[in-house]
Amino acid sequence: MLPTPSLPGLATRLAAPARLLATRLGHLARTPRSAPPLVPGVLLEGRLHAPVLDTSSEAALWQATRADYAALAAAGHWAELFSTLRHADHERTAAPGGRRLAALISEGARAELAQMLTRRDWSAALAEIDRLADVQSAHEADPMAAHLLAQAHLDYGWARRSAEPGPGVPREVWQDFLHHTALAEAALGTFDPIEEDSPLLAGTRYLLVRGIEEGDAHCRDWYEDWSDLDPTNPEPHLVHAVHLLPQWFGTLIGFEDEARAAMQRTRHCTGVSAYALFHLAATEVLGDLPPRADVQLYVAGLVDHFHATGCQYRANIVAAALTELHHGLAEASTARPKDRLVVQETLDDHMRNCIREFHLSAWENREAGIAYALTQVFARELAKGEHIYLGPEGLVARLPG
Repeated sequence: MLPTPSLPGLATRLAAPARLLATRLGHLARTPRSAPPLVPGVLLEGRLHAPVLDTSSEAALWQATRADYAALAAAGHWAELFSTLRHADHERTAAPGGRRLAALISEGARAELAQMLTRRDWSAALAEIDRLADVQSAHEADPMAAHLLAQAHLDYGWARRSAEPGPGVPREVWQDFLHHTALAEAALGTFDPIEEDSPLLAGTRYLLVRGIEEGDAHCRDWYEDWSDLDPTNPEPHLVHAVHLLPQWFGTLIGFEDEARAAMQRTRHCTGVSAYALFHLAATEVLGDLPPRADVQLYVAGLVDHFHATGCQYRANIVAAALTELHHGLAEASTARPKDRLVVQETLDDHMRNCIREFHLSAWENREAGIAYALTQVFARELAKGEHIYLGPEGLVARLPG
């Protein structure tokens, strides 16, 4: 029988969406810890016969979409870009994997700025923001131009704040962050997300809460506006959840009530997925599920999150989260037997009926995490010498040949 991989701390680490959010949150994110990855191609000693990809086709398509609109912005075709952006925003168009097309278009239009911020080339980034300000001046009546400029200021301010190591932020950097938040608020002007029927504007306005004096007072109302405008979008839940933790505007005790309220607001269209998304985001920051978390409701929410698209991108996100939860409960002396059973059964069902390929980018420990999940689900079959193949729906085990 193959040995079960040992993954220290696996229960405290989550898959791509929450890790991406934590990256955006700079110093609030925990330092990632990775187990040594196995060599690609030798998973389970060569007994896995299913595609193992570095990333998903959905993520590749997102990047191609960004590149298309980055080229449009570089060519100065702003009227066309804003028209397409406005239509995608109003229609709530979703790209494969569930990401909003409007967000991808906006990210493409800001791709040059993003590269400068990654290089920490602050002067070049400010020059790019000045260019976007000129664009906004030429399209003053267009809320999409206002969004783009406001978001650019928020990107710059947060990048400056997140670039500083350690828990403290130098005074001048903090002031720069607040200054660009104020500029973002001014750029949005009188455009109201509700009146404009614009989830994109609502998301940009929400991010102001990090750097305005009334952030605590506004964050819940602005989250509700954003989520109500696009109730099937997971991003409002992922972003808002972090601001309900003690580092921002919430408490650990109150977090459970907030997560359940979010679930009730969107239950009519997304089941209980909002509950899971809140806890995905919180766990990435805290290192564990918040107090009072309902493990079985969390698992049900993960399943709902997958079934909303049924794509392999989300299939891997959910498989990775279930695996981490499984590992954590197996090591926790206080875990309820019923919780362990529900997680085991759900992971088993998900791997056998939903997974058709593996995306390494979705798994914190990459091959090691995948191997752990497979040994938990197919332990008996592997002990008999069987291999794992693609079946009609998900994965199946059988003897080779």
